[in-house]
Amino acid sequence: MNHFFAYRLVKHWLVTAVIIGLFLTPNIHARLGENETAIARRFGDPLATLPAPANLPKNLQTRLVSRIYSVAGKKDGALVEVTFLEGVSACEFYFLEGEKAKTPEKLNDAQIQFILEANAGDSTWESTGASSWKRKNGSAKAVLRETTPSVSLNPNIPLQTQLLLWSGIEVESKGWNDFLIVAQQELDTLKKQQEAEARKKSEQEAASRDLLRGI
Repeated sequence: MNHFFAYRLVKHWLVTAVIIGLFLTPNIHARLGENETAIARRFGDPLATLPAPANLPKNLQTRLVSRIYSVAGKKDGALVEVTFLEGVSACEFYFLEGEKAKTPEKLNDAQIQFILEANAGDSTWESTGASSWKRKNGSAKAVLRETTPSVSLNPNIPLQTQLLLWSGIEVESKGWNDFLIVAQQELDTLKKQQEAEARKKSEQEAASRDLLRGI
């Protein structure tokens, strides 16, 4: 019985080690606040560089660049999308790919905990819900989410032919959240300007038509 128990214990430990292995090594974690050079040193060359969101004003687009890296250099392992704000990591999305037709592969609790610890900075995390956290010092937040890919990581397979879902945890700095607030304010202002211009054009067209009344 003792030998059987020891075997089960060792087997359980090995399985757990394999599951969390991708995230256990400190050097494979990007850190919020690191620059592109430091993150490239951790992961190597990016798998892809994503275009800036097209709906953002040009002056904000130029401040951003997002790159996807392979964690620990494993092709079929976990991935991380790092968004650099003026050259500094402000938002990181650790994720696994899974087919939509099947149950998406998700990060387990141990992996999530390692990611949070790696990005704790000089603070600690506290839960703010079933799938969200924030640093106690208010400098960052994290949330579990799923998204549809915007780019194919396999150049041999067109994006439109893939049925994939990216499932993972997103870690955001306060600076990123502040940037999003400014971006939304600029978008709202731009929308109001466009609406005002559209009204002015409509009024001018109506006035032009009135000049022709009675012809």
